Amino acid sequence: MKLPALPLLLLLTCLLGWANCVKDDDDDPVSATTTLNYDGPNFTAPQLPPGTNTFAAYFPPSETERLRGGTLDKITFYLTRIPQSTSVVIYADGPSDRTPGTELYRRDITGRTTTTEWNEHLLLGDAIELIGQGLWLAIEVELGQGEDPRSVGCDAGRSYSPNGDRLLLSIDSDWTSFNELNGETVNWNIRGEVSGVP
Repeated sequence: MKLPALPLLLLLTCLLGWANCVKDDDDDPVSATTTLNYDGPNFTAPQLPPGTNTFAAYFPPSETERLRGGTLDKITFYLTRIPQSTSVVIYADGPSDRTPGTELYRRDITGRTTTTEWNEHLLLGDAIELIGQGLWLAIEVELGQGEDPRSVGCDAGRSYSPNGDRLLLSIDSDWTSFNELNGETVNWNIRGEVSGVP
């Protein structure tokens, strides 16, 4: 049976018009988010000395350039136990890949870290615009004397990056890496979420 061409043409035109009106979220830069991280799933946490220890992941300009125009607006990290105090710290690129630069952001979130799993911290009005600069994403914790010496988690190191295990120990004044301390390859469970990537 032969159908009239005009009704089929009208139906095809309506379908094409409707398809063009549907919003594709993948093309919307506001909804596009990218995660800055080296780590995989949480595996364990290292034992560190009491006092203030800082865990960091360093993302050089070669990693952040692709996100130029976006904003860093959330930090996610894993805790295996609740430290005496916890702060989220973000540093600018420093003089080398061994030392961070100036502090761009600091927030004491001690009262809000109440769970031994993934924790999220929103930068809210303090989101950092990415202009191709390097960034250090850090979690600073204070561990009590005689308490369980673990806190920030790490992965099993299957996709180890030398930039994923930066560490400033309470007993040292210079940054190092966990790998240099004991030869183990891990990445800290610290991630940054970037939104609005063009």
